[in-house]
Amino acid sequence: MKKLSLLLCLFLFFFSFNSSSGSFTDNFAECLVTKTTKQEKTDLVKWIYVTISFHPQLSQMSNLTAEDVEMANIRVAEYMTNVFVYKCNEELNQAIQYEGEESVFYAFELLGELAMGELMQDQGVSSASELFIEYIDFSIFADLFSDF
Repeated sequence: MKKLSLLLCLFLFFFSFNSSSGSFTDNFAECLVTKTTKQEKTDLVKWIYVTISFHPQLSQMSNLTAEDVEMANIRVAEYMTNVFVYKCNEELNQAIQYEGEESVFYAFELLGELAMGELMQDQGVSSASELFIEYIDFSIFADLFSDF
């Protein structure tokens, strides 16, 4: 139980959630969430993975091919076109008109969080996300959490 509590505290410390949005942004975000398929969410996560793999500190860890990169970009372009033009066009236009362009970033931040949450439900991913725990010296954290 202590390990689970520590993991939760570390997660909340490293990931902050943007909770400020207006009703039009909320409507756009809801449209994205409800009208984005599981496959599209997976495609978004793959695109994020491909994109961050270009960072100099990560590029040596990746064995992505040019075809992998191209396919991830094609799939995200198709998704963006579909969601902006067909699925959530009205909600997108209202969010931008009444609450500004930042509403789009908020909505996609929420969608990204939900897509990652779905991937984290996979048993293999979930298990891998806990591997670092064996390297934590919990005695160091004992004093920090003794008052809880």
